[in-house]
Amino acid sequence: MLKPRYLGRQSRIRALFEALSGERKALHPVQLSKETGMDMFEVQRQLEGCPEIFVKLPRNPEGLVRWRLTSTAATMEPEAVERLIDDRARTEQLTLAAYVVVLVS
Repeated sequence: MLKPRYLGRQSRIRALFEALSGERKALHPVQLSKETGMDMFEVQRQLEGCPEIFVKLPRNPEGLVRWRLTSTAATMEPEAVERLIDDRARTEQLTLAAYVVVLVS
């Protein structure tokens, strides 16, 4: 079954991208939660759902898992990342519409 990762979540993904691009370092989901105002578990789901933009780093000696931007996303212009997010959401919307059409017909 289709589980949308981007559709309807564009603003949350953009907020996470802005938080990570402004810091230029790896952050823990709790830190991202404070910066974006989102729930920590929602931050975790969004980070895991967008492997094209966010990458999970190995645990540090304290046992914390941190996240950062992928090298591709870090070098892209913010407008290009926004287009990427919008394109992924549009693709999911079209796929969902195709599923509905197939089911109805």
